[in-house]
Amino acid sequence: MTAPLTLALVGLISVAGSFVQASTGFGYAVTVMALWPLFLPYKTALVVELLAALALCVVIAVRYRRSINWRQLIAPCAASFFTNWLGLQIMSGSPDTVLRRLLGAALMALAVYFIFFSEKFRVRPTLAAGLIAGGVAGLSAGMFSIGGPPIVVYYLAAFQDKKEYTATTQMYFILTSLWLVAQHLWMGNVDALALQCTGAALAGLAVGTAAGLAVFRALPLEKIKKLVYAFMLVMGCYILITG
Repeated sequence: MTAPLTLALVGLISVAGSFVQASTGFGYAVTVMALWPLFLPYKTALVVELLAALALCVVIAVRYRRSINWRQLIAPCAASFFTNWLGLQIMSGSPDTVLRRLLGAALMALAVYFIFFSEKFRVRPTLAAGLIAGGVAGLSAGMFSIGGPPIVVYYLAAFQDKKEYTATTQMYFILTSLWLVAQHLWMGNVDALALQCTGAALAGLAVGTAAGLAVFRALPLEKIKKLVYAFMLVMGCYILITG
């Protein structure tokens, strides 16, 4: 695949992912990580998603910086810093085929959770829950660059104020993403291809976010969520089978 076509596909998929994220509040990571590894080296896709999502988190966190609850960051971040490292060690020692199949299984598991259990499952915002959520999120982020669901579930239980929830969640992603970026740099995964693709992803992210926010109120949110869940399930099955 030629470089221009690769960059164009990265950008277009980023548009789709950020449109879903802006219109529903989630979905960038699962959308791009379901598709980018089909034509990019797995480690490259991981790094590009990490850098692009980090930029988006910084923009949101700066906007709501006064609402960050720093105390609620301690337990999840402490657990994530360790399991981020563990996830990266597993990722770096595994063939791309194995990683893609594990990613497919993870996408299927997330889809099943969101479809059948998300409205039934509740957690209490205890120290243990924060450590478990951070640990699971960190491992998933290190291996698949998809660490959002456990943290979202925990912080939704911890906060009543929407701004505090948004600000603290984004700051969690910033801190853990910076730690992951440092490790990827140390491992040599941030190469020229990853940086070029990140530029294309950021351009697509800007377009998709603007479009998603523009039509946010007019979209049937629940129907879009169901479509995203179905997409996750189908792509998870496809990636799991084909590797």
